[in-house]
Amino acid sequence: MKIESSRIVVTGAAHGIGRGLVEAFLAHGAQSVVVSDLDADAVSAMSETLGVPGRPCDVGDQAALAAFIDWAEETAGPTDLFCGNPAVFGGPEGGNLQTSAATWDRSWRVNVLAHVWAAQCLVPRMLRRGGGHFLQTLSAAALITGPSELTYTVTKHAALGFAEWLALNYSDKGIRVSCLCPTAVETRTVQGADHPGIGLVQTPAEVAEITVAGLAAENFLILPNPRVGSSFRNKADDYDRWLAYTTNRLGDLRPPSPFTF
Repeated sequence: MKIESSRIVVTGAAHGIGRGLVEAFLAHGAQSVVVSDLDADAVSAMSETLGVPGRPCDVGDQAALAAFIDWAEETAGPTDLFCGNPAVFGGPEGGNLQTSAATWDRSWRVNVLAHVWAAQCLVPRMLRRGGGHFLQTLSAAALITGPSELTYTVTKHAALGFAEWLALNYSDKGIRVSCLCPTAVETRTVQGADHPGIGLVQTPAEVAEITVAGLAAENFLILPNPRVGSSFRNKADDYDRWLAYTTNRLGDLRPPSPFTF
């Protein structure tokens, strides 16, 4: 997947990893980048600052997402790379077994079904055009269960399952899938190289550059933090040992950490 001269769509683009991806794609010579975000003011400011077409979109609304994809292709042409970047966190209420049906529904819609709906729109078009690439921004929580909230952990695991299914059924037809699985990303409240309880903290720009390299290699898993790959292998090698180790580790972090990865 070459970024240069590609037409790219990024949802959840106005902040954090999303914005980092947009800036990296532009720096690497993308032909066009079309953006959306739930934050209408932020996406408007981003469009003006970076000179990219954009409009607000709630990806948890199937009709709204489909309409945005249609608009993006009318605006910039056929999509070569679609980046599904938004995520919702359950918050304190989404971290326990008593999580409400409304919180579960919102988490499923944004964290899982948005990827499905995007594929429903774009896969038939990409097949007619000879191929395309999907980048799903997931989380280390899709691979390694840790201190993340319940709804976030479960839906990220489910999104990874969908990505695997999509790759298995369409890679031989020219559809490529990559899953970006970062740990902690630097924000105004999380700074520094390492943070107790959440490990390596990386900037959106660092994660974006690693993602560009992973897309060029057409890697299915893009792991900005190499520790995640080691942990994933340890989990597969001895599930019971991993469960025991992680149970003890999480015990040291209770009450639950406010940071989610």
